[in-house]
Amino acid sequence: MNIPLLIIVFIIFFIILISYAIKGIDFVAIALLCCFIAAAITGFSEGKGIWSFIEYIEFEAIIVILCMSIITKVAQDSNILEYLAVKLFKFSKGNRTTFLYLLCIITTLLAAIISDLVVVLILAPVVIRICRFLKIKAGTYLLAMTICINIGSIITPFSSGENIIIATAFNLDTLYFVQYYWLFAFFLLLFTIFLIDRFILIKEPNIDEKQKKYVLELIDADVMIKNKKMFYFNSLAIIITIALFAILPFLYLTAAVASLILVIVNKAYTNKSLSDLFKDIEWEIIFFFISLYVVIGCLLIAGFKDIFSGIQFNLLSPFLLSLIILIMVSLISGFVANTPTALIFIPIIEVLTLEYGFPPIPLLFAFIIGINIGGNLIPQGAACDMMTLKIAQNSAVENLGFKRLLKNGATFAIIHIVLSIGFLLILSLLFSG
Repeated sequence: MNIPLLIIVFIIFFIILISYAIKGIDFVAIALLCCFIAAAITGFSEGKGIWSFIEYIEFEAIIVILCMSIITKVAQDSNILEYLAVKLFKFSKGNRTTFLYLLCIITTLLAAIISDLVVVLILAPVVIRICRFLKIKAGTYLLAMTICINIGSIITPFSSGENIIIATAFNLDTLYFVQYYWLFAFFLLLFTIFLIDRFILIKEPNIDEKQKKYVLELIDADVMIKNKKMFYFNSLAIIITIALFAILPFLYLTAAVASLILVIVNKAYTNKSLSDLFKDIEWEIIFFFISLYVVIGCLLIAGFKDIFSGIQFNLLSPFLLSLIILIMVSLISGFVANTPTALIFIPIIEVLTLEYGFPPIPLLFAFIIGINIGGNLIPQGAACDMMTLKIAQNSAVENLGFKRLLKNGATFAIIHIVLSIGFLLILSLLFSG
């Protein structure tokens, strides 16, 4: 273990975290600069060349993130999400409880497939417009959406950058998530909606029946469809892609093939080539991930894993250790960016499972749940929370401000963590023997 090198690289790592948290700073440029500095210092100190650092970049995860961004963009251009939002309201027949349940369920499922930010960017304005037509306040519905979105992130391995990184590191496929996460995720979702309906929505005035009838007759979901042929093709293609994610073992290959087919077929109707779609990709996030991979690689070369190899973790029970991981990851991801948290804990989980022989299922459950649920502790902990708040403020939504989002988000985060502990205990009892 090279302690001086470890200290230097840790300082560089924290500089990246601080740059990400401060508004107005070009965090990508700082991350790339820190990445090159860390690699240069580590390379000279340990006699490593450039390929030693490139090996630490999980290109499979990068490909999945990139291709899912393209698939998300196709769905966005096809107005699939707007169509779903209006159809949900029509299907609910204006019943606010039914609409709340349908909205939260579809938001959660969409967040399990595409970027949570895109889900918020498209659905939130539609919900606000519907509520204005109904002459009711949209804040509670937006609040419910943003709380439930983080639940959607624990349903699939490709729901977020963090999940993709973790799933790639531990070879977790969609069936693994179905087996160990779906039961808890859907229980958590329904229980959350029930609480919001029972204790928050119930306090608000009912929708006027005449206004409800007027809006139901006025709104037409088919208006959202620009090209019916491409709308149905893209919808079917995305459904098939999701099914293939569950069947095929290579996420990156499925994502790459599916995204390229969508680009080729849509070109004739949208006149958008792959190069055009590349302009809409959030490249800063891709390069930020690559920078973090290299810096974490420098930490590993310096002996980061050795720190944990000397600790007597075997004195702890699997449940207690998983509980510590759950609490730590939840708190850190609530106040720090999720991706760095994921990357720094991956080597720790590897040491605990490979060197100490702890069962991986409870540890990975605590890890993934903590990463995704902890974001609700404060609005700044999840990008979708801040985006919801921004849209609400820009649209002058009266009953959703920072204080309300902080109070309710933290409350539900604590409820989710407590319920996670109960499920974690069951997993620990089942897999500790």
